[in-house]
Amino acid sequence: MANLTFSEKQLIETVFGMSGGYVLNFSNREFEEFMKDVVSYNIYVKYPGLSKAKMLRSYIQDESDVYVGKVIIMLLNYMRDNKLINDDIKEKADKLYEFGKMKLGKKNDTNRQSSQTKTHSKINYSALNTSLLNIEKCDTQQAKGYAFEKYINTLFNEFNLEPRASYRTDFDQIDGSFTLNGSTILVEAKYKRNEIPKNDLILFSQKIETKSPFAKGLFISYSPIEEKAIEYYSNRSARITILTVAELFIMCEHNYPLPTVLQKKFRTLDETGCIFKHIMQLM
Repeated sequence: MANLTFSEKQLIETVFGMSGGYVLNFSNREFEEFMKDVVSYNIYVKYPGLSKAKMLRSYIQDESDVYVGKVIIMLLNYMRDNKLINDDIKEKADKLYEFGKMKLGKKNDTNRQSSQTKTHSKINYSALNTSLLNIEKCDTQQAKGYAFEKYINTLFNEFNLEPRASYRTDFDQIDGSFTLNGSTILVEAKYKRNEIPKNDLILFSQKIETKSPFAKGLFISYSPIEEKAIEYYSNRSARITILTVAELFIMCEHNYPLPTVLQKKFRTLDETGCIFKHIMQLM
């Protein structure tokens, strides 16, 4: 059970707009799916018949500090993604974000970072670069495409990102997925000789939009992206970011941990809406 003071509870109520029984702008279906993503169970089953605000209050009262911290951070990330943090509540939202991080536990964060540092120090970046170069030795374009997908899966495994291989739903093909900071990221891996056109990004975006309202995607491209494809998303909401093979080479040359690169890319997406910022501008 999380221990919160009256002022901390009031801060949560204010930032998440809970006074009228609501939580932000969530519909019942959206809030149900959001909480499933965060805690992996149906909050509507656990707290039947309650308003969204009462369910969240009950959750905060019943769960541990770590889970309360997680839901606070995830809700604030949702607010940033959807531009719900205005000037009136920005200071309180920032204060709540720090509170959420504290509930997650500084000691846990330190241990986790230390563990990741040790793990990342064992990564053979040179071997990863060599494997990437070897894709070009495959005989056919199709074989190169398969080798590229296999490489991506191996890459995610190396950094303990819990990859899932490609799979098919009733409606589309997904090249795979992985986890980053507790969230599931869907993957599209493209091996093409020519630049990636705008339509490829649009199709991937549409796949993401048919999944959970909080799903995000990583578009991994062997070739560069057309400039006008990037420009197309300059004034549109997007839930995808881009990683190119050229960036992977740079990452391995400089021994940059993949999770760090991806965190910076998704943070750029959340904060600016920019779907592609080159690794050398991030690190």
